[in-house]
Order: sequence, then C-alpha cells, then structure tokens
Amino acid sequence: MPATLEYNFVHDFTHFEQHVAKIFHKYGWTVETAKPNQPGYDLVVKKNHCVVAVQVKWLKNNATSTQLSKFADYLDSPEGKQFNAGIFLTTKGFGGPARALIKSWGQDTKIRCGVATDNGFNFINGDVEVTPPPEPPKPGKIYFGVFTCKGGVGKTTVAAHLAGAFALQGFNVALVDLDPEENLQKLVGDGVYVPNPKGMGTTIEVFKGEDWHEDAARDAKVVIFDCSPAMERNHSELVAKFDYCIIPTTLNPLGINKHGKVIQETVKDIRRINRNAHLFVLVNNFKDPGYRRLQILRRAYADIYKETSKIDDKFHCIDPEEVCIRASDLLYYWGIHILESPDNPRSELAFNLIGGRCYPREDFINLADYIEQKAGIGILRD
Repeated sequence: MPATLEYNFVHDFTHFEQHVAKIFHKYGWTVETAKPNQPGYDLVVKKNHCVVAVQVKWLKNNATSTQLSKFADYLDSPEGKQFNAGIFLTTKGFGGPARALIKSWGQDTKIRCGVATDNGFNFINGDVEVTPPPEPPKPGKIYFGVFTCKGGVGKTTVAAHLAGAFALQGFNVALVDLDPEENLQKLVGDGVYVPNPKGMGTTIEVFKGEDWHEDAARDAKVVIFDCSPAMERNHSELVAKFDYCIIPTTLNPLGINKHGKVIQETVKDIRRINRNAHLFVLVNNFKDPGYRRLQILRRAYADIYKETSKIDDKFHCIDPEEVCIRASDLLYYWGIHILESPDNPRSELAFNLIGGRCYPREDFINLADYIEQKAGIGILRD
C-alpha cells in the first residue's frame, strides 16, 4: 500500500477535512462542519442517536500526546459532554508517547484515534507503529537526572512517575536513588512490573546509588537518577553522563523568585560538570489559579529564566500551559500503601484509572512527549 502522504487528500487541511467527511457520508453518517474558530472539534457526525465530535488533524509529523490530551479535556468539559464520543483523525500517525497515552486510557474511554486511508480509517489501540521513526536509536542507555533545590517540590514523585511513563511506552527503566533519605526506595520498593497484554511487559528496577552499575540492569534503556539536593553528594562521573535533567519547581507568588535564584545556581553547578545535557524546569503540583492570575504567574516565571535561556540553548523553561504536573488526589495520596501495610508494602505508582482516565499518567506521558519534541528523545526509538 502506498505511504499515507502519497494520497491527494493530504495536500492540505481543507482537502483532508473534505476527505474525512466523504468517508463518514459513505458509511451513513450525517456530517456537520463546526462553526468558524470553534475550539475542540472540526466536524460533528450523527447516526441514529449517536452524536460524535471529530478532531481532524492535518500533520506532517506524528500526532503528539499533548494534542490528544487537549481533545480529551474538551470532551470532559461541560460543552464536550453533549457528545457521546470523540474521534481523533490524523494524516500521519501517532508517536510513542501518544500511543502510550491512548493505551493508558483503557477500555472505558469515549475517544477513538485513527489514521485516514484512501477508503476509510485505521483505528489504533496504542500498540500500532504507523510510521517508522526519523532517527536511529542512541546506542547504550539514556540518562536522566531529577534535581531539586528545596524540599517538597516533588523530586522523588517526578523521578518515579517519569519512569512509569517510559515503562508504558515499552522501555525497561532503572531508577537510581542518590538521595541519602532514600524516599524512592520507601515508596517504590525494589521496583514495579508494567504488564503488556500483547507481549512481554516492562520493568522499573530500583537501586541504591552505591549499588548501581550499568551491568546491574543490562536490559534497561532508560536510567533515571533521583539526585541529592546537595550537589556535592551526586557523583560527578554520573552527572557528566546525563542526557537530560529535570528540575521540578512550584508556581506560586512567593516561590517563583526564591526558587528561580536557587535553580539558576543549580544550572551553573550542573554546567560545570555537564555542558551537553538538556535541562528542563518543570512546574509540579500545578493548581489552576484562573486565567488572569495564571498569566501574571507565567510572565514572572518566564522572566526569572529569561537570561539563562538566552545564554544556554539547551535550557528549557517549560510553560505550564504546555506541560505541567497537575495537583491530584492520586499523587497527593501516593504512598498511602506504605502506611496501609508497613510490614509488607506493595510497589505501585499513582497510575490507576478513574473513569477511564488518569491525569498523572497523562501529565507524565506529556512530559516525555515534550522532551522528545524539544530535545530529540526520539533517538530512543528502535
């Protein structure tokens, strides 16, 4: 079969939307075009008592998890609840993080995602590789460091659940605890197994810093270090290996300036050892303060890192409107399993589905997707 981009209907958005409408007509659906500048969807299709919102994405690259999450959030909104279901259709395919997000929604979701063909749609379940990756895989392991500059901003939470996001995408992950408090091991135990109903599952293995060696987890493609807040306690030879560093922070009026100055010093400390790693400042425990306040906080947050961004092209201050880790009961109560059964605690992450969705899953998959888009983590793909 010819590649998707050879079809005439992918020349531009208008041709693609018309093609999608014709296919729905062909199968007995009534099709209505959305009003101009209508957010959330492009077409409404109706059949019997079923009303479906259709998002039509004309893309030259794979659809991202961020695009899918935006559509899912619309369907969960008061306006979106008028629809029985949603269909997300694209021209190209779905990247690894997007497929992991689709898979994480489970069977209860009312969203279907597919790729248009000449005569119909190929719907996927998160496991299908529609297009080959553009880059060869990086040999060896990919190293992440998760740093924090003060207690309580979520370093351990981010490290563990970023590992979960990669495990959902099919990668074996090693988590290495460099923090003397060893909170990672307390909360995750010796690891988590992520089953795959269609094949062999993936593992998240946990190691103490002194026990870590590459040969200890030979099949782990991704290694994530939960670093000590004291820079001197992190082995410089490990910091030098990092491909990516995540620096969690919070978005609040008193913390922005204070955290910003400490983070700037942390960036300088990392750069003395590692000049090549991509560094990402990530807003954790985000609570939406409303549009006006959010714009004020975003400006202040971006201004703190403006000078660092100018002189360091591998420094990324992540806009919380693009990607953030939202506050949720699942993350707030993560670790309750330790208190419930202190003598025999189980290993788990805050990735349980509620009503077919899980915000922590989506947020951490979106983070992995963002890193892929901004810093080329696509080199992971085999």
